[in-house]
Amino acid sequence: MKRNLLYILIPAIAAAMLASCSDSFLDRDPMGVLDEDSYFATDGAGMKLVANCYQPMLDGFPYSINRVAMFHETVDDADCGGSDPGDRPQTSEIGRGRPLASNSLLLETWQHRYAAIGRCNSAIESLGKPDLKLVSGGEPVPQGTISRYLSEVKFLRAWYYFDLVNTFAGVPVIVSTLPPSERPPRGSLEDIRTQLYADLDDAIADPNLPASKNLPNAELGRATKDAAKTLKARIAMFFAGLMAQGKMQGDAAAEYAIAKQTAGDIINGSGLSLMPDFRDLYRGSYEAGPRSSESIFTVLRTYKPEIGFGGDAFCIMNVGRNSVGGWGGCCPTRDLAAAFEINDPRKQFTIISDGDIFPDAVGGEEVHNYRGYYNDYNLQHSRKAFVPQSFRNARDLTRSNWVPYWMRYSEVLLIYAEANLQTGGSKAESAEKLNQVRRRAFVTTSTKDEEAVYRKFGEDLTPVDEATFNAQYAVKESDDLLKAIKHERRVELALEGLRLYDLVRWGEYASTMQAFYKKYGFADKGINAGENSWPFPIPQAEIDRSNGALVQNPNY
Repeated sequence: MKRNLLYILIPAIAAAMLASCSDSFLDRDPMGVLDEDSYFATDGAGMKLVANCYQPMLDGFPYSINRVAMFHETVDDADCGGSDPGDRPQTSEIGRGRPLASNSLLLETWQHRYAAIGRCNSAIESLGKPDLKLVSGGEPVPQGTISRYLSEVKFLRAWYYFDLVNTFAGVPVIVSTLPPSERPPRGSLEDIRTQLYADLDDAIADPNLPASKNLPNAELGRATKDAAKTLKARIAMFFAGLMAQGKMQGDAAAEYAIAKQTAGDIINGSGLSLMPDFRDLYRGSYEAGPRSSESIFTVLRTYKPEIGFGGDAFCIMNVGRNSVGGWGGCCPTRDLAAAFEINDPRKQFTIISDGDIFPDAVGGEEVHNYRGYYNDYNLQHSRKAFVPQSFRNARDLTRSNWVPYWMRYSEVLLIYAEANLQTGGSKAESAEKLNQVRRRAFVTTSTKDEEAVYRKFGEDLTPVDEATFNAQYAVKESDDLLKAIKHERRVELALEGLRLYDLVRWGEYASTMQAFYKKYGFADKGINAGENSWPFPIPQAEIDRSNGALVQNPNY
């Protein structure tokens, strides 16, 4: 009887338990998950959203390493280096001039930048909601602050897009969040130009986006009005060059005028200026340079072991192997070294040579030995990537405060000089702007790398006074000023992400790479370069995912 009662009670209890379950029990929100409205009610949500759009710039391989590989190591400024010819073949493949659509460096560029653009699109949509109420420090966030957030993110969206344009020309213009299944077709260069200017003009016109001179030290690294203007001027120069070559529709002269006006606004009203000593940009501490009035846009990265935040991988990837401990990437070419004039101190602050000696952290010497690896053809590495041991934590190349200079005031001066020349402006004015950069190099830049014991490219440097500069080094208005500007851009901005950009907009990519191959022939760099090499192919994986929406670039 007891057993029979048990058989009856168990099903009854189970039925009662099931009956007690309601739809509300099944529909409860997962623990620890915020919906969008709840998230924006949390403290600091707006700034976190903006920081999320900056975060892709902290990526080592897909961003800082990628930018220098894509825009310098594929052309005549540097080779990819590494341990052997099979190390980073994706870079050397592009360098030969006819990369495959399966090239992983191109795919990395496409995917990283579009992922960053996706973050920006999401942030812009959220921050633009009229009923948005943000809180910071327990207080409502003013509308002016939200406006600044929007302007920063629009600048970043334009920044990421321009990397894509510089690589692939016309690309899909995506300015809103899309479902994964939706794959828009590529836009024309005219389409992307319209969008880039719309974002940058909004940022520039926003009274809440501060100028560089008004940016608090605690906010260094955030976008400013001067950064937006510099990017606009840089983009205008690019489109002007393509228009002049007939590669896109438009008035090249009008585009050069935009660049001149925008660069002129910075020169005349920003308070920016050159650091007196070029050496101080690259000593290794990265204290003075990024915080100077020359630095327009950088990405701060401080080694903080307490939270597991390391330095940029750029610093170990792009310095020498052997006793130095790097991975041997980014080897400046003999051609770049030869481009510097005799007695130009910038050469030693751009290129380290095999045999150079730096102090180590325990009173000895760090002798740079670049022999025995694939990179021993050039026997050179980037001084702009190298952090001496005294500025590293525990001598570790990944533990430093190294930061890149993605925009410097010297570029603004050179943009103005070139745009002024291209619009028929005063040659004397172009020469004067050019000579500001050259005078800093020859007159006020140190001839000694004080962080080193011995530097090959510092051996024969002699100080230059004002009279000697004016007599021997200053550019005259009767000189070939465009040639002088092209030279100055190469040696001043070497390895800072602008060489491919310059060669493409000048229409000199094919001729430069063909000449490079004939002169050097190393790793067949430039062997297949031609007039149809650029724009580079859209990654085939992205074409496949688009279900026919994306069409490959001609000649690939």
